[in-house]
Amino acid sequence: MSKSENNVTKGHELALAIAETIGEHMGERIRILDLRGLSDIADWFVIADVQSKRHLKALGKDLLDEIAEAKIGSCFADGLKSESWVILDLFDVVVHLFAPEQRDYYALDDYWGDAPVEIIETNTEEENAVL
Repeated sequence: MSKSENNVTKGHELALAIAETIGEHMGERIRILDLRGLSDIADWFVIADVQSKRHLKALGKDLLDEIAEAKIGSCFADGLKSESWVILDLFDVVVHLFAPEQRDYYALDDYWGDAPVEIIETNTEEENAVL
């Protein structure tokens, strides 16, 4: 495996691990967007909704703590005092946590509509689908 292929695999694995952690912390509508070849900003976006303003802050802080504990590398965070949007930038992976109305307003999913998308199912989404 070449160095660039290895970096892609590590970036995708990191995006998946973050998405799974968000799901474990009750995040919803979790999507991984593959931006390789579409953007110089990052290779992967992880986008998710939270249930409340308190949930947004707590999940953002929990993710930062887990990233630091795992010694993944540098992570820039913005919006932890916000009530609508938190961004965690790990260079290859950028995490966007939104209050639902903000996610719909900014529509990153639509803006990056050409990007391949992985949908991460959560227990909450599975339960709602059954009802």
